[in-house]
Amino acid sequence: MDQVTVKAPAKLNLALDITGKTENGYHLMKMVMQAIDLYDTIRIRKNDTGKISLSCGLESVPCDERNIAYAAAEAFFQHCGIEERGVEIRLDKVIPQQAGMAGGSADGAGTLTALNELYQTGLSLPELCGIGKTVGADLPFCLTGGTAVVEGIGEIITPIADFPDCDFVVAKPKGGISTQRAFSEFDRAEIGPCLDITAMVKAIEDRDAAGACAQMYNALARVCPLKEVEAIQNIMTSCGAKGALMTGSGSAVFGVFTDRGKAYACERRLSQRYEECFLCKPISHGPVIE
Repeated sequence: MDQVTVKAPAKLNLALDITGKTENGYHLMKMVMQAIDLYDTIRIRKNDTGKISLSCGLESVPCDERNIAYAAAEAFFQHCGIEERGVEIRLDKVIPQQAGMAGGSADGAGTLTALNELYQTGLSLPELCGIGKTVGADLPFCLTGGTAVVEGIGEIITPIADFPDCDFVVAKPKGGISTQRAFSEFDRAEIGPCLDITAMVKAIEDRDAAGACAQMYNALARVCPLKEVEAIQNIMTSCGAKGALMTGSGSAVFGVFTDRGKAYACERRLSQRYEECFLCKPISHGPVIE
């Protein structure tokens, strides 16, 4: 086997709260995260160069050690003690960048999945997550997928029942805010934990999409209000969304629809104004080997 192709899904934060900080300054999180059927494609081929190389069709994507997929490959080889590290990684990106949808982390998770298959190392999901968390906080969830409560700095994953059948409309405005700035604004605001995870989990287990939407919350959106985010939320709710929220540190916004016709109509309306609009479904898995 000389080549593997993996599809790596994006994520949404159905809920995001910040509960404190570690001694070394990392924020402690409590989140409900959801994988969706919006994928980047990672193709990895062995070669005899002895080096990791990475390519992507987008100029805005770094193709060196700054890229999470590159860093994930380095971490994989180091963990497994593999000296022959000649691989070519090709990223075909669909997940929006700087959107709060874990596009970079999805690529890292896809890279770990592909290398585990390519080199037949037989690493378990917990072992892959252990490597992943050394690269980025979102990688453990991106490897796990599905619907899960995520805690700590992102490394504690508790899978829960699948989210009720629905459609997600996702729209990303051009503007945004850096993750670092979003967390800095939260620290300055001195807001305590506000999220009732138990209520959301129960609603999901009861197959109550509207009840789950009533519990949606994003602490970062609360301290970093963006006019375009609010505008998208208003359009989504006017189109019949049960709830609409910015995901992660933004700036992508998602709406939850239990009526597919209304979801289609909303996506068409938003696509007239925003270039990056998607109609997605919740999925119960992480990266998939093609």
